[in-house]
Amino acid sequence: MKPFKQFQRRYCMVIAAALLAGVMLLSWAAISVVAKLFSPNAMPTPQAIAISTQSPSPPNLASSPPLIQATNPIGYEPKLGHFPYDENSTQDMSYIGSYAEKQNQRFERLSLDAALALMKLIYVARTERIWIVPVSGFRSVTQQEKLYKAQIQRKGSETSAAKVSAPPGYSEHHTGYAVDLADGNYPQEDISFKFAETEASRWLNLHAREFGFELSFPKNNIQGVSYEPWHWRFIGSSQAETVFQQARSNQPEKSELQ
Repeated sequence: MKPFKQFQRRYCMVIAAALLAGVMLLSWAAISVVAKLFSPNAMPTPQAIAISTQSPSPPNLASSPPLIQATNPIGYEPKLGHFPYDENSTQDMSYIGSYAEKQNQRFERLSLDAALALMKLIYVARTERIWIVPVSGFRSVTQQEKLYKAQIQRKGSETSAAKVSAPPGYSEHHTGYAVDLADGNYPQEDISFKFAETEASRWLNLHAREFGFELSFPKNNIQGVSYEPWHWRFIGSSQAETVFQQARSNQPEKSELQ
């Protein structure tokens, strides 16, 4: 009986060792899977560009895919003082911030080169205690149609509405290179003529061109569009310049920015 008990004990030890080895292998496999899931290379990258206190290194725009857009849609002529623009692809756009809150909150986008330039502009203004807020960036033709119809109802005619809002298919916002800006310290002046009296507007008139932005509709502009001190377009890249070539060729060399 004694040899049998010894054999039984050794058999139990072998079984226990095999079970322990199996558990260790399963644990190692589980740890490997979890490590792969949470490794930095597997984590998704943010799709939005956030405004930070550090100046990030801009990506190499030369290697970026070309933006899908045209200067003017074929077969379209200027309408009520506005030039035609294709709706740009949102594939190569970046978020520049959010505006409003709760059910009215929306997230604004611009083309990549315009977004990077705007981030630099906002940061430099911030160092001078100026708070510039993006109100509206890229806008689809469908969105513009709703805004334009609302202006027609408000103004009474399409001609009057076009003084303050572009018809769908004719808004600079379609390009992803135009942005409406506001002073964060005076939210009640957003998208109003009083914005011209704010510190943000005065700063933009002095420094916006350093970052590739210009006022689209200064006072007494040749297009006959109402003065919009909040509406700025980006012309700091060859693509952006091409997009606005027709509009800019109809403006004086030195536009009045006051």
